[in-house]
Amino acid sequence: MHATGSLEETLRRAAARTASFFYKCWGFGEAIAALGLLAAERVLGEGRVDSGYRAAVEELFARWWAKRGGQPIFEDHVTPGVPLLLLARDEPRWMEVAFAVARLYREFPTQRAVPVHRPDLGAWASQVWVDCLYTDGAFLALLARMTGEQSWEDLACEQALAYIGVLWDETSRLFFHSYDTRAARPNAIRRGRGNGWALLGLVDLLRFLRPDHPARGRLVAVVRRQVDALVALQHVGGHWHTILDRPDTYLEHPVAAMMAWAIPQAVRLGLVPESALVAALRAFEATLAATDAEGNLTGVSEGTPAGHVATYATRPTGIFPWGQGPLLLALADRLSPDRVWEGLP
Repeated sequence: MHATGSLEETLRRAAARTASFFYKCWGFGEAIAALGLLAAERVLGEGRVDSGYRAAVEELFARWWAKRGGQPIFEDHVTPGVPLLLLARDEPRWMEVAFAVARLYREFPTQRAVPVHRPDLGAWASQVWVDCLYTDGAFLALLARMTGEQSWEDLACEQALAYIGVLWDETSRLFFHSYDTRAARPNAIRRGRGNGWALLGLVDLLRFLRPDHPARGRLVAVVRRQVDALVALQHVGGHWHTILDRPDTYLEHPVAAMMAWAIPQAVRLGLVPESALVAALRAFEATLAATDAEGNLTGVSEGTPAGHVATYATRPTGIFPWGQGPLLLALADRLSPDRVWEGLP
Protein backbone atom coordinates (compact mmCIF):
# COMPACT_ATOMS: atom_id res chain seq x y z
CA MET A 1 0.00 0.00 0.00
CA HIS A 2 1.32 3.46 -0.90
CA ALA A 3 1.71 6.18 1.71
CA THR A 4 -0.42 9.32 1.36
CA GLY A 5 2.65 11.45 0.69
CA SER A 6 3.72 9.34 -2.25
CA LEU A 7 0.17 9.38 -3.63
CA GLU A 8 0.15 13.18 -3.50
CA GLU A 9 3.43 13.31 -5.39
CA THR A 10 2.14 10.85 -7.96
CA LEU A 11 -0.96 13.00 -8.41
CA ARG A 12 1.18 16.12 -8.90
CA ARG A 13 3.35 14.44 -11.51
CA ALA A 14 0.36 12.98 -13.31
CA ALA A 15 -1.48 16.32 -13.29
CA ALA A 16 1.54 18.19 -14.63
CA ARG A 17 1.93 15.61 -17.39
CA THR A 18 -1.78 15.76 -18.23
CA ALA A 19 -1.80 19.56 -18.38
CA SER A 20 1.12 19.47 -20.82
CA PHE A 21 -0.72 17.57 -23.56
CA PHE A 22 -1.72 19.42 -26.70
CA TYR A 23 -5.41 18.65 -26.84
CA LYS A 24 -7.66 18.73 -29.84
CA CYS A 25 -11.17 20.12 -29.53
CA TRP A 26 -12.72 17.68 -29.06
CA GLY A 27 -12.15 13.94 -28.72
CA PHE A 28 -13.41 11.45 -26.16
CA GLY A 29 -10.32 11.84 -23.98
CA GLU A 30 -10.58 15.55 -23.25
CA ALA A 31 -13.62 15.34 -20.98
CA ILE A 32 -12.10 12.93 -18.50
CA ALA A 33 -8.68 14.59 -18.64
CA ALA A 34 -10.28 17.97 -17.89
CA LEU A 35 -12.29 16.51 -15.02
CA GLY A 36 -9.14 14.89 -13.67
CA LEU A 37 -7.25 18.19 -13.77
CA LEU A 38 -10.05 19.97 -11.93
CA ALA A 39 -10.07 17.19 -9.34
CA ALA A 40 -6.30 17.52 -8.90
CA GLU A 41 -6.69 21.28 -8.42
CA ARG A 42 -9.27 20.81 -5.67
CA VAL A 43 -7.37 18.05 -3.85
CA LEU A 44 -3.84 19.45 -4.11
CA GLY A 45 -4.88 23.08 -3.83
CA GLU A 46 -7.07 22.45 -0.79
CA GLY A 47 -9.96 24.22 -2.49
CA ARG A 48 -7.84 27.01 -3.98
CA VAL A 49 -6.67 27.37 -7.58
CA ASP A 50 -3.52 25.29 -7.76
CA SER A 51 -0.53 25.49 -10.09
CA GLY A 52 -2.20 25.93 -13.44
CA TYR A 53 -4.44 22.87 -13.61
CA ARG A 54 -7.68 24.81 -13.76
CA ALA A 55 -6.05 27.43 -15.98
CA ALA A 56 -5.11 24.71 -18.45
CA VAL A 57 -8.73 23.58 -18.63
CA GLU A 58 -10.02 27.14 -19.03
CA GLU A 59 -7.50 27.84 -21.79
CA LEU A 60 -8.68 24.76 -23.65
CA PHE A 61 -12.31 25.90 -23.51
CA ALA A 62 -11.41 29.47 -24.44
CA ARG A 63 -9.42 28.34 -27.49
CA TRP A 64 -12.28 26.15 -28.69
CA TRP A 65 -15.01 28.73 -28.07
CA ALA A 66 -13.10 31.47 -29.87
CA LYS A 67 -12.74 29.16 -32.86
CA ARG A 68 -16.45 28.33 -32.86
CA GLY A 69 -17.57 31.94 -32.63
CA GLY A 70 -20.43 31.07 -30.31
CA GLN A 71 -21.97 28.30 -32.43
CA PRO A 72 -21.29 24.62 -31.63
CA ILE A 73 -21.37 22.10 -34.46
CA PHE A 74 -22.11 18.36 -34.50
CA GLU A 75 -18.55 17.36 -33.68
CA ASP A 76 -18.88 19.27 -30.40
CA HIS A 77 -21.05 16.50 -28.97
CA VAL A 78 -17.91 15.38 -27.11
CA THR A 79 -17.39 18.77 -25.47
CA PRO A 80 -16.36 18.18 -21.81
CA GLY A 81 -19.76 19.21 -20.48
CA VAL A 82 -19.33 18.33 -16.81
CA PRO A 83 -15.97 20.15 -16.54
CA LEU A 84 -17.58 23.11 -18.30
CA LEU A 85 -20.29 23.22 -15.64
CA LEU A 86 -17.70 22.91 -12.88
CA LEU A 87 -16.07 26.02 -14.29
CA ALA A 88 -19.48 27.71 -14.44
CA ARG A 89 -20.03 26.87 -10.77
CA ASP A 90 -17.35 29.44 -9.96
CA GLU A 91 -17.47 31.66 -13.06
CA PRO A 92 -21.01 32.22 -14.40
CA ARG A 93 -19.72 33.40 -17.79
CA TRP A 94 -19.27 29.75 -18.74
CA MET A 95 -22.96 28.97 -18.23
CA GLU A 96 -24.01 30.51 -21.54
CA VAL A 97 -21.45 28.32 -23.28
CA ALA A 98 -22.90 25.29 -21.50
CA PHE A 99 -26.41 26.19 -22.67
CA ALA A 100 -25.17 26.51 -26.26
CA VAL A 101 -23.68 23.01 -26.09
CA ALA A 102 -26.80 21.59 -24.43
CA ARG A 103 -29.04 22.98 -27.18
CA LEU A 104 -26.98 20.95 -29.65
CA TYR A 105 -28.39 17.78 -28.07
CA ARG A 106 -31.89 18.80 -29.14
CA GLU A 107 -30.75 19.01 -32.75
CA PHE A 108 -29.40 15.49 -33.23
CA PRO A 109 -31.41 13.49 -35.77
CA THR A 110 -32.71 10.07 -34.74
CA GLN A 111 -32.45 6.83 -36.66
CA ARG A 112 -34.54 3.94 -35.34
CA ALA A 113 -35.30 6.15 -32.31
CA VAL A 114 -31.58 6.49 -31.48
CA PRO A 115 -29.94 9.95 -31.54
CA VAL A 116 -27.06 10.05 -34.01
CA HIS A 117 -24.40 12.55 -33.00
CA ARG A 118 -22.39 12.70 -36.22
CA PRO A 119 -24.81 12.62 -39.18
CA ASP A 120 -22.17 14.64 -41.02
CA LEU A 121 -19.49 11.96 -40.79
CA GLY A 122 -19.85 10.17 -44.12
CA ALA A 123 -19.32 6.43 -43.76
CA TRP A 124 -19.75 6.75 -39.97
CA ALA A 125 -22.96 8.77 -40.16
CA SER A 126 -25.10 5.90 -38.89
CA GLN A 127 -22.79 4.83 -36.04
CA VAL A 128 -23.33 5.40 -32.35
CA TRP A 129 -20.65 4.69 -29.76
CA VAL A 130 -20.86 3.53 -26.16
CA ASP A 131 -18.38 6.29 -25.27
CA CYS A 132 -21.23 8.80 -25.59
CA LEU A 133 -22.77 7.41 -22.43
CA TYR A 134 -19.91 9.17 -20.66
CA THR A 135 -20.16 12.59 -22.26
CA ASP A 136 -23.92 13.08 -22.67
CA GLY A 137 -26.16 12.15 -19.76
CA ALA A 138 -24.17 13.44 -16.80
CA PHE A 139 -23.70 16.82 -18.46
CA LEU A 140 -27.39 17.30 -19.17
CA ALA A 141 -28.46 16.03 -15.74
CA LEU A 142 -26.00 18.32 -13.96
CA LEU A 143 -27.24 21.23 -16.06
CA ALA A 144 -30.78 20.44 -14.90
CA ARG A 145 -29.67 20.33 -11.27
CA MET A 146 -27.78 23.62 -11.51
CA THR A 147 -30.57 25.49 -13.33
CA GLY A 148 -33.74 23.79 -12.10
CA GLU A 149 -34.80 23.13 -15.71
CA GLN A 150 -36.09 19.55 -15.59
CA SER A 151 -36.30 19.22 -19.37
CA TRP A 152 -32.53 18.77 -19.53
CA GLU A 153 -32.74 15.89 -17.07
CA ASP A 154 -35.47 14.24 -19.13
CA LEU A 155 -33.38 14.62 -22.28
CA ALA A 156 -30.39 13.07 -20.48
CA CYS A 157 -32.42 9.98 -19.57
CA GLU A 158 -34.12 9.74 -22.94
CA GLN A 159 -30.79 9.63 -24.75
CA ALA A 160 -29.11 7.34 -22.23
CA LEU A 161 -31.96 4.83 -22.40
CA ALA A 162 -31.91 4.93 -26.20
CA TYR A 163 -28.22 4.05 -26.18
CA ILE A 164 -28.70 1.35 -23.57
CA GLY A 165 -31.47 -0.07 -25.73
CA VAL A 166 -29.12 -0.83 -28.63
CA LEU A 167 -25.73 -1.26 -26.92
CA TRP A 168 -26.55 -3.24 -23.77
CA ASP A 169 -26.15 -7.02 -23.96
CA GLU A 170 -28.25 -8.61 -21.24
CA THR A 171 -26.63 -12.02 -21.76
CA SER A 172 -23.11 -10.89 -20.90
CA ARG A 173 -24.31 -7.89 -18.82
CA LEU A 174 -21.84 -5.73 -20.73
CA PHE A 175 -22.00 -3.06 -23.42
CA PHE A 176 -21.07 -3.45 -27.06
CA HIS A 177 -18.68 -0.87 -28.46
CA SER A 178 -20.88 0.46 -31.26
CA TYR A 179 -24.19 0.15 -33.06
CA ASP A 180 -24.99 0.82 -36.71
CA THR A 181 -28.45 2.39 -36.92
CA ARG A 182 -28.66 1.78 -40.68
CA ALA A 183 -27.90 -1.93 -40.42
CA ALA A 184 -29.66 -2.21 -37.04
CA ARG A 185 -26.89 -4.25 -35.42
CA PRO A 186 -24.10 -3.82 -32.85
CA ASN A 187 -20.51 -4.73 -33.62
CA ALA A 188 -20.69 -7.40 -30.87
CA ILE A 189 -17.36 -6.42 -29.26
CA ARG A 190 -17.45 -5.96 -25.49
CA ARG A 191 -14.60 -3.51 -25.27
CA GLY A 192 -12.94 -2.84 -21.93
CA ARG A 193 -12.51 0.91 -22.23
CA GLY A 194 -15.93 1.27 -23.80
CA ASN A 195 -17.51 -0.42 -20.80
CA GLY A 196 -15.48 1.89 -18.59
CA TRP A 197 -16.94 4.92 -20.36
CA ALA A 198 -20.44 3.53 -19.93
CA LEU A 199 -20.06 2.83 -16.22
CA LEU A 200 -18.45 6.19 -15.44
CA GLY A 201 -21.15 8.02 -17.36
CA LEU A 202 -24.06 6.16 -15.80
CA VAL A 203 -22.72 6.58 -12.27
CA ASP A 204 -22.34 10.32 -12.83
CA LEU A 205 -25.78 10.55 -14.42
CA LEU A 206 -27.29 8.84 -11.38
CA ARG A 207 -25.32 11.14 -9.08
CA PHE A 208 -27.02 14.19 -10.60
CA LEU A 209 -30.44 12.67 -11.35
CA ARG A 210 -33.25 13.46 -8.93
CA PRO A 211 -34.15 10.46 -6.75
CA ASP A 212 -37.70 10.07 -8.06
CA HIS A 213 -36.97 10.24 -11.79
CA PRO A 214 -38.80 7.38 -13.53
CA ALA A 215 -35.65 6.33 -15.43
CA ARG A 216 -33.65 5.73 -12.26
CA GLY A 217 -34.72 2.12 -11.70
CA ARG A 218 -33.60 0.99 -15.15
CA LEU A 219 -30.32 2.86 -14.93
CA VAL A 220 -29.46 1.47 -11.49
CA ALA A 221 -30.26 -2.07 -12.62
CA VAL A 222 -27.86 -1.76 -15.56
CA VAL A 223 -25.08 -0.41 -13.34
CA ARG A 224 -25.48 -3.26 -10.84
CA ARG A 225 -25.47 -5.94 -13.52
CA GLN A 226 -22.51 -4.39 -15.29
CA VAL A 227 -20.40 -4.12 -12.13
CA ASP A 228 -21.17 -7.75 -11.29
CA ALA A 229 -19.97 -8.81 -14.74
CA LEU A 230 -16.86 -6.62 -14.61
CA VAL A 231 -15.83 -7.92 -11.18
CA ALA A 232 -16.12 -11.49 -12.46
CA LEU A 233 -13.90 -10.69 -15.46
CA GLN A 234 -11.11 -8.90 -13.58
CA HIS A 235 -7.68 -10.42 -14.15
CA VAL A 236 -5.85 -11.67 -11.07
CA GLY A 237 -3.40 -8.78 -11.44
CA GLY A 238 -6.17 -6.18 -11.18
CA HIS A 239 -6.51 -5.24 -14.86
CA TRP A 240 -9.03 -6.17 -17.57
CA HIS A 241 -8.52 -7.37 -21.13
CA THR A 242 -8.99 -4.88 -23.93
CA ILE A 243 -11.86 -7.11 -25.08
CA LEU A 244 -13.33 -8.05 -21.74
CA ASP A 245 -14.42 -11.59 -22.55
CA ARG A 246 -11.42 -12.44 -24.72
CA PRO A 247 -8.50 -13.46 -22.45
CA ASP A 248 -6.36 -13.86 -25.57
CA THR A 249 -6.30 -10.06 -25.94
CA TYR A 250 -3.90 -7.87 -23.98
CA LEU A 251 -4.56 -6.25 -20.62
CA GLU A 252 -5.41 -2.57 -21.07
CA HIS A 253 -4.46 -0.39 -18.10
CA PRO A 254 -6.98 2.50 -18.28
CA VAL A 255 -9.83 0.10 -17.60
CA ALA A 256 -8.44 -0.52 -14.11
CA ALA A 257 -8.04 3.22 -13.55
CA MET A 258 -11.65 3.76 -14.60
CA MET A 259 -12.86 1.09 -12.19
CA ALA A 260 -10.70 2.43 -9.36
CA TRP A 261 -12.60 5.70 -9.72
CA ALA A 262 -16.10 4.53 -10.71
CA ILE A 263 -16.73 1.62 -8.35
CA PRO A 264 -16.07 3.53 -5.08
CA GLN A 265 -18.36 6.29 -6.38
CA ALA A 266 -21.06 3.73 -7.13
CA VAL A 267 -20.71 2.20 -3.65
CA ARG A 268 -21.02 5.60 -1.92
CA LEU A 269 -24.13 6.38 -3.97
CA GLY A 270 -25.70 3.09 -2.91
CA LEU A 271 -25.78 1.72 -6.46
CA VAL A 272 -23.67 -1.40 -5.86
CA PRO A 273 -22.73 -3.39 -2.73
CA GLU A 274 -19.59 -2.68 -0.71
CA SER A 275 -18.18 -6.06 -1.72
CA ALA A 276 -17.27 -4.49 -5.08
CA LEU A 277 -14.62 -2.41 -3.31
CA VAL A 278 -12.32 -5.44 -3.29
CA ALA A 279 -12.11 -5.27 -7.08
CA ALA A 280 -11.71 -1.49 -6.93
CA LEU A 281 -8.73 -1.77 -4.59
CA ARG A 282 -7.05 -4.34 -6.83
CA ALA A 283 -7.69 -2.04 -9.77
CA PHE A 284 -6.18 0.92 -7.91
CA GLU A 285 -3.01 -0.99 -7.03
CA ALA A 286 -2.71 -2.21 -10.62
CA THR A 287 -3.10 1.36 -11.86
CA LEU A 288 -0.30 2.60 -9.60
CA ALA A 289 1.96 -0.22 -10.77
CA ALA A 290 1.30 0.78 -14.39
CA THR A 291 2.16 4.46 -13.76
CA ASP A 292 5.73 5.48 -14.61
CA ALA A 293 8.02 7.90 -12.77
CA GLU A 294 6.85 10.87 -14.89
CA GLY A 295 3.19 10.35 -13.98
CA ASN A 296 2.15 8.61 -17.19
CA LEU A 297 -0.33 5.75 -17.17
CA THR A 298 1.20 3.24 -19.55
CA GLY A 299 -0.48 0.54 -21.60
CA VAL A 300 -3.30 2.67 -23.03
CA SER A 301 -4.53 1.77 -26.50
CA GLU A 302 -4.76 4.51 -29.09
CA GLY A 303 -8.10 5.70 -30.47
CA THR A 304 -9.92 2.64 -31.77
CA PRO A 305 -12.65 2.56 -34.41
CA ALA A 306 -15.41 -0.02 -34.26
CA GLY A 307 -14.22 -3.21 -35.87
CA HIS A 308 -13.56 -6.91 -35.44
CA VAL A 309 -11.46 -8.65 -32.78
CA ALA A 310 -8.18 -8.02 -34.62
CA THR A 311 -8.87 -4.28 -34.67
CA TYR A 312 -8.68 -4.22 -30.87
CA ALA A 313 -6.18 -7.01 -30.25
CA THR A 314 -3.46 -5.37 -32.34
CA ARG A 315 -4.00 -1.72 -31.40
CA PRO A 316 -0.76 0.04 -30.37
CA THR A 317 -0.53 1.42 -26.84
CA GLY A 318 0.96 4.64 -25.53
CA ILE A 319 0.24 7.65 -23.30
CA PHE A 320 -3.12 9.35 -23.94
CA PRO A 321 -5.57 11.73 -22.20
CA TRP A 322 -8.13 8.94 -21.82
CA GLY A 323 -5.62 7.15 -19.63
CA GLN A 324 -4.40 10.20 -17.72
CA GLY A 325 -7.88 11.39 -16.75
CA PRO A 326 -8.93 8.17 -14.98
CA LEU A 327 -5.51 8.03 -13.29
CA LEU A 328 -5.98 11.55 -11.88
CA LEU A 329 -9.51 10.78 -10.70
CA ALA A 330 -8.54 7.51 -9.02
CA LEU A 331 -5.68 9.24 -7.19
CA ALA A 332 -7.78 12.25 -6.20
CA ASP A 333 -10.54 10.01 -4.91
CA ARG A 334 -8.14 7.96 -2.81
CA LEU A 335 -6.67 11.12 -1.27
CA SER A 336 -9.90 13.06 -0.73
CA PRO A 337 -13.11 11.19 -1.63
CA ASP A 338 -15.68 13.23 -3.57
CA ARG A 339 -13.73 16.50 -3.27
CA VAL A 340 -14.23 17.04 -7.00
CA TRP A 341 -18.01 17.38 -6.49
CA GLU A 342 -17.77 19.67 -3.49
CA GLY A 343 -19.95 22.76 -3.76
CA LEU A 344 -22.41 21.48 -6.33
CA PRO A 345 -26.14 21.95 -5.62
